[in-house]
Amino acid sequence: MGGIGAPGCILEILERSIEVARPKGNWETTEARRTDILQSAFEVFARNGYNGGSLKKIAKSVGISEAGILHHFSSKSELLSAVLKYRDDLSAEIVNTEASSGIEFVSDWLKLIQYNTENPGIVELYCLLSAEGTSADHPAHEYFINRYQYVLEVTSISFTKLYADGHLNPGLEPINLARALIAISDGLQVQWLLDRSWDMVEEHRGFFRTVLTEEAAHLAGVYPVLANV
Repeated sequence: MGGIGAPGCILEILERSIEVARPKGNWETTEARRTDILQSAFEVFARNGYNGGSLKKIAKSVGISEAGILHHFSSKSELLSAVLKYRDDLSAEIVNTEASSGIEFVSDWLKLIQYNTENPGIVELYCLLSAEGTSADHPAHEYFINRYQYVLEVTSISFTKLYADGHLNPGLEPINLARALIAISDGLQVQWLLDRSWDMVEEHRGFFRTVLTEEAAHLAGVYPVLANV
């Protein structure tokens, strides 16, 4: 009975040997394969979560064996870390965390939400893994603790800039607004995944319209653009 699995094992050993034997100078090929694995893992984890997203499913999507994946990523948890970094890199291309003004931050935040609605896999991945990551033994647990601390810090700094420039309505505290925006954004994303018939970007604009002065709201572009009559 044990011999039935032998051919598969031999194929995996051969594939790993081939991967190792490739010229180290073939950097483009290696990076292309890593990117393929990352994109497939991104999709699998977004659909099934980390616990339900097996290396077997990812390998099948890429068209290689599990051994081929482990040549590029030493473990499933390392692959998850790379996928989360991949997601963050996509977001970083939209939001300038070194925004020179609070107004710029608001505009970038809305651009990010628009980007997410056009790429729902990003929202699916985040919502599913962040829920799983609340468990202390989940490999992404530490990642989400650090990420929330970082996002809160960046968002709070941006609201502090808005406050200093007189762009916030009276009686509002930057740290409270930062926590509220993060909570509202996370909650809206879950609702949007369940029903995508409404405009998630407009709901975020609505939040900013309630906290920004009218002048700042116009500068940030949170009012709908009216067509010329």
